[in-house]
Amino acid sequence: MSKIVKLTSAIEREEKLNEIYENLEELKKQFTALIDEYEEEKSDSRKVDTLIEALDALEDAAEAIQDVLEG
Repeated sequence: MSKIVKLTSAIEREEKLNEIYENLEELKKQFTALIDEYEEEKSDSRKVDTLIEALDALEDAAEAIQDVLEG
């Protein structure tokens, strides 16, 4: 019985990670569009740089989750 519970909780964790991964992918798309808007408006380069750093962090998080899911 305990093996069934462990398997179920492992599957639930994996589903949660998949959901987080999908949300991160959507956020990355939104950040990319926002960065494009700032660049088109020739906004303050510090703002653009900060947004790019945030996008990089999202990409790192997505890669880490993907590594966990594949490992």
